[in-house]
Amino acid sequence: MIDAAVLRVLSGRLTGTEKRLPPSGRVSVGHEFWQDVVIRDPATKGIAVELERDGDGAQLTVLSGSVTLLGSPVGAGTTALLPPYVPFAIGGVAVAWGAPDAARWDEAAQLAGAQPAPPELPAPVTDQALAALGGAGARLARWAHDRRAATLAGVAVVVLLLALVMPTAVAGLGLFGTPVARAERVLAQAGFARLAVSERGADDGVLVQGFVAGGAARDRVAQTLAANDIPAELRLRTTADLAAASADVARLQDIRAAARPLGERVVELRTAPIGEAQRERLVAAIRSDVPGIRRLKLRSDLPAAEEVVLRQVSDATKKVSTVVSGDPSYILTVDGARYFGGALLPSGHRLVAIQGNLVVLDKGGRQSRVAF
Repeated sequence: MIDAAVLRVLSGRLTGTEKRLPPSGRVSVGHEFWQDVVIRDPATKGIAVELERDGDGAQLTVLSGSVTLLGSPVGAGTTALLPPYVPFAIGGVAVAWGAPDAARWDEAAQLAGAQPAPPELPAPVTDQALAALGGAGARLARWAHDRRAATLAGVAVVVLLLALVMPTAVAGLGLFGTPVARAERVLAQAGFARLAVSERGADDGVLVQGFVAGGAARDRVAQTLAANDIPAELRLRTTADLAAASADVARLQDIRAAARPLGERVVELRTAPIGEAQRERLVAAIRSDVPGIRRLKLRSDLPAAEEVVLRQVSDATKKVSTVVSGDPSYILTVDGARYFGGALLPSGHRLVAIQGNLVVLDKGGRQSRVAF
């Protein structure tokens, strides 16, 4: 049990700063001076969270704004399990809690460093247009230094705005081109030129499809389009999605399997020893049911399964994990994967339900209950 605990900043200009936490009860964290733990960084403005400790565990509740936990956003009103030494980012500032002298702070720092920095989104289009108009007005005001010149400047403003400034402002507002062309342009500027953009149908939105590096990149795509007022439906996949789907196909054929991504659209699938005919059927099924895999590396050397007692949720997910309560509740892992009711976990357990503080799992008809 962690008796004395601190909340420590792991990134940004306040790195190393820490605040001792009470052994139990709630602590508010955010930008404002009224909060128990104040992080006066411009990026944390408008964000407030509440941390509630209970022995070796804690729960994180987002009061306003949103934070990033294990690579995924957690919005206002959401409560998530927060294990010690697992960082969450508030406005891009990584923070974690734990015993002050524990060796696991190095692990926490590595996890914090692995999370991508918040993207620098383009300025709102209205701000771009107003900036263009304001710059032109300032130049004309300096030129119109006396009353007579000011009168002439008033006429010149109308002409110049129509001839020079308005095209810039309209372009800044994104009114040139179709929604598809606008989406392709802003996505290319954000580094997502390889995504396919098409019309969504009756409305003025677009459909964006393709592969991205992970959950954080998927969020950047959504934020970039939203910042440019482009309604969009996203059908984005990651190599981790392909790996999980490949393992599911194997399990549907009663083949014990584990998969992992090796690179962009490259998946390694390990199975229990199988015959050549079964191997060919499995490869054909994956090629058919999991489009998008560029290369599949299949190995039939997965060792025999051992019955392992599940002591925590991460034993079933094989990754640092947390549980997010809500409707519906789900398990969230460090790589951004989310497991909802009915999902098959890497351990071979199926998630039956999340009931109160218990995760109910099933494997081979035998149920396990893991507290969180």
